[in-house]
Amino acid sequence: MMTQDFKGDFFEIMRMIIEADSMAFSRAADGEANILKNNTIGNKDGWLYKKDSNLVFRADLRRSLRCTDPGFIYGISCTCCDAVNHEFLLAQLKTDRGHMTYSNMWVNANFPLFKEHFFKTMKAAKKDIVICTNKKAKISNLDTFMPIKDFIPIPGNCVAYWEKNRDYIRALLDLKGSTQNKAIFLFAAGPLSEILIHELWLVNPQHTMLDIGSSLDPILFNRNSRSYHNMNSELSNRECIW
Repeated sequence: MMTQDFKGDFFEIMRMIIEADSMAFSRAADGEANILKNNTIGNKDGWLYKKDSNLVFRADLRRSLRCTDPGFIYGISCTCCDAVNHEFLLAQLKTDRGHMTYSNMWVNANFPLFKEHFFKTMKAAKKDIVICTNKKAKISNLDTFMPIKDFIPIPGNCVAYWEKNRDYIRALLDLKGSTQNKAIFLFAAGPLSEILIHELWLVNPQHTMLDIGSSLDPILFNRNSRSYHNMNSELSNRECIW
């Protein structure tokens, strides 16, 4: 169960990855909140949500935040980084507090913990690992850290990609989810990650599904894409507060 303790919840998720039969960790922050508010928004990774034009994506994203199943955990913005969207996203969730934690779980002051424990946990789980991320990612760079069995590539503009290929992607998730046995699925596909995690959960909730966001960018793209990747930055020392 989540207790909204920044480091404590990190280690609880690490424990669940190894010991729980299945789990999902979906993260929503300012990008997802602005989509739900129907504001035009994008980011440097290439995705763009257009107000009143991508309402299918918005509706699917909103539905992805309504799950109340045991084992399905949501991370949302914290009050120290984004108090306004913390309250907004909190109001969107239907689950109980024991299934809520930080969207910043892997970042800021927890990033050193992530680097120290994440790959060891992946190996200790002894499960096949599937990663879904940008098609430009250098998946082979992960070979020395953990074995990757399968790769689901996503174009940079995940919003447009979902709306144009929704049925195909759902069918692909059905294939991957129904033919794999208790695998770990890692998602780093912007706000589409939340939709994909929920869709895969509906196919087969016996997997482990994690939104890892930008935490692996230094490995997958050979660059520090966020401030917290720099250990001398202010964010790298921020221990988030619920």
